[in-house]
Amino acid sequence: MRKNLVYSKDKAESALSFLACVLMGLLLVIAVARLAFSLCYIKVYVVGSSMSNTLSGAPARDSEGGEYVYAFKSDTPRRGDIVIVETEKKTLIKRVVALGGDTVELKEGVLYLNGKIKDEPYVSAENNTPSRNNFAQIKVPDGCMFCLGDNRDVSIDSRSEEYGCMPVEWTAGIVADWSMSCKGAITAFNTFFDFTLPNAFGR
Repeated sequence: MRKNLVYSKDKAESALSFLACVLMGLLLVIAVARLAFSLCYIKVYVVGSSMSNTLSGAPARDSEGGEYVYAFKSDTPRRGDIVIVETEKKTLIKRVVALGGDTVELKEGVLYLNGKIKDEPYVSAENNTPSRNNFAQIKVPDGCMFCLGDNRDVSIDSRSEEYGCMPVEWTAGIVADWSMSCKGAITAFNTFFDFTLPNAFGR
């Protein structure tokens, strides 16, 4: 009987040791995956309303209600990309509408790219008052990009003297398409489970 008890105890200890090894292995895999992910992506906490209705931003950096998305680290944006821009003054999240060599113009809220109307389904009529959104045609210098917020009525972007056409090299990241598709789940996870301080990007 005693021999059976010793055998059962050894078997239980072996099972616990195996389980501990499996858990340690899983934790190591998760840690490595998270490190690799952080090397490729930037976590973005949106502040301000300049990208609504595409992205909802918190009223202020230290307030709740903003959405989270991930941007992959890259400085080669394409037209239509939502980018994280590191200016000399602050960090912005905007949409690239034109690149070097393009001509860009706003007439009564309508965007003209190289002389042709650009369809922008991401811009809502409620955020694009025609009388407030006019910008004379310019040619974007080589190596630069023209960025606008999807909320044209409030966005401070390339139309302002403060920023103008921005050097492409200011691009810190490009918001990933998969991240936009999963922004609800990403926001829920970061709001309730990830307690690290967010990187906030505003107007």
